[in-house]
Amino acid sequence: MRLVLLPGLNGSSNLFAPLLDALQDVDCQPLALPDQGPQDYASLTDRLLAELGHAPFVLLGESFSGPLAFRLARRKPEGLRAVIFAATFLTRPSPFLALLRHMPMPPALVTHAPVLRALGLGRDVEDAVLRRVQEEIRSLDQALLRARLGSLAGLRAVQGRLTLPALQLWPQQDRLIAAKAGGSLAAHCDDLRQVRLDGPHFILQARPHACAQAIRTFLADIAQQQG
Repeated sequence: MRLVLLPGLNGSSNLFAPLLDALQDVDCQPLALPDQGPQDYASLTDRLLAELGHAPFVLLGESFSGPLAFRLARRKPEGLRAVIFAATFLTRPSPFLALLRHMPMPPALVTHAPVLRALGLGRDVEDAVLRRVQEEIRSLDQALLRARLGSLAGLRAVQGRLTLPALQLWPQQDRLIAAKAGGSLAAHCDDLRQVRLDGPHFILQARPHACAQAIRTFLADIAQQQG
């Protein structure tokens, strides 16, 4: 079954590379977030809905795109069979976001290897993955980044419930998302399967094979349920 992937705050598909390498036997379709126009969740939902296609698919939302995946699923696009939430949330992930979006974020500091390892990637992340994340962050447009941080800072509890089967890939050493925010998914999903993974926020990059195995198992279960 087709797997449509929505990226994190960076908005591009570049950081999906480790996971895609581990999912070569799965039909994957990464989508980029629009880099022009409003970056609030309602606007992004409207603009991405038409890109999902009509053939059966499972939607994956990583980090920033978790609330977006939920909103898209609530619109009931044709072909959607299930949703995967990776290192994400449905409520504001951190109380510090309101301040963070107004603070200077010099690329040299944000991409400093010890900082990235401590906050998002873990100490044992491969050097190639670290470099990929560093390059992606350095290439981000600062105005676009602040707009998306503003969307996160203003995130409120979602309305309604998700009735489709859902999988949560939940990193247990996530230092960017409060545990309460990570746990917010369970209150809004009728059929949520949680896989708690030993790893940091960038779990798809730091533990791609463990994530890929959980995704394969979930896709197989969905295919079996739906005949």
